[in-house]
Amino acid sequence: MKCPFLEEIIVAYCNACKVKKMVPQGDPALPNKCDAHYDECAVYQEFMAHNAREETMTPRIETTGASEELKPCIWMKAGVIEYRMCTQNYDCKNCDFDKSLTEQEGSGSSMLVQAIAKLRQLRASERKCRYMLTGDFSYKICPNNYECWHCTVDQYIQDNLDANRTLQKRRQRAAQQVKTVRGFTIREDFHYLPNHIWVKVEGELLKIGVDDFAAHLMGKIDKVELPSETSVKKDDTCWQIGSTRRMVSMSLPVDGEIIERNNLLQSDPTLVRNEPYKRGWLLKIKPSGDLSDTLKGSQITEWLEAEFEKLHQECEESTGVTITDGGALIENFCERLSDEEWRNLITKFLK
Repeated sequence: MKCPFLEEIIVAYCNACKVKKMVPQGDPALPNKCDAHYDECAVYQEFMAHNAREETMTPRIETTGASEELKPCIWMKAGVIEYRMCTQNYDCKNCDFDKSLTEQEGSGSSMLVQAIAKLRQLRASERKCRYMLTGDFSYKICPNNYECWHCTVDQYIQDNLDANRTLQKRRQRAAQQVKTVRGFTIREDFHYLPNHIWVKVEGELLKIGVDDFAAHLMGKIDKVELPSETSVKKDDTCWQIGSTRRMVSMSLPVDGEIIERNNLLQSDPTLVRNEPYKRGWLLKIKPSGDLSDTLKGSQITEWLEAEFEKLHQECEESTGVTITDGGALIENFCERLSDEEWRNLITKFLK
């Protein structure tokens, strides 16, 4: 039995306060400016004034936890689809893929029924509101199973989006960094090597992983072997990724000292495929020299377009396998290849 002196109340947190301020909810007898006339609050006024001052300063690149990394599509989180990264920064209202699914809601689609059932089984910490995932809110859990169309918070944000310059600019900057080319996701703010390794500069260190193209070409990933030594040598095997049946060995074109390994991959190797630019990174190294022949910005798009055309042609001419269906990339197309055909593609694109 519960202690009779235990009192339970529902609270919310004010994100404008410098310390977490609990705001009791649900008691109409309590005066609460947070629910109405919040623009009269001194903390709110100070926070908005500070944001306005920031907008008049010299433009600079703003990075947040949400905009720095790729994010899985909400429907992927629900388990409806196997793999899809969000390219709209969780702006589901303007996402054609989201519309194609939600339009089935009225028809009682079994896929949607299964999605809602899976969402209800998620732990509370995993049911993050999409506005928390974008960085608009510091903390908010979704109480609606991602049915944003009847969420009052979603409606409020959408109604005020056009008038909120800060939010608009933040989203524009985040959207400019993530692109999809022929079904493969890229980051134009990262450096890329010709063998589909991405590099992110973090001060004196280089954060390293494999790109979305490489992850798709590897196929099933359930094993990641990172180097145990403290240094990497140029052109020596640096890591191995793949499955018991098919493993890919890759190397770096530079010597360096290993500063950190992504040990999370030991328990969940699929992150290399599902979140190649986020939790699927491999190593952080301190290089002994400069990397050459790296691609960045608009060069990446042109390069990946050419790589896709080469892959498409190679698959059709050498293996008879088509990698697209109606213009969209076929998931797990490598499973249709023999081991020898697959190894030839790995040699041509990832070595």
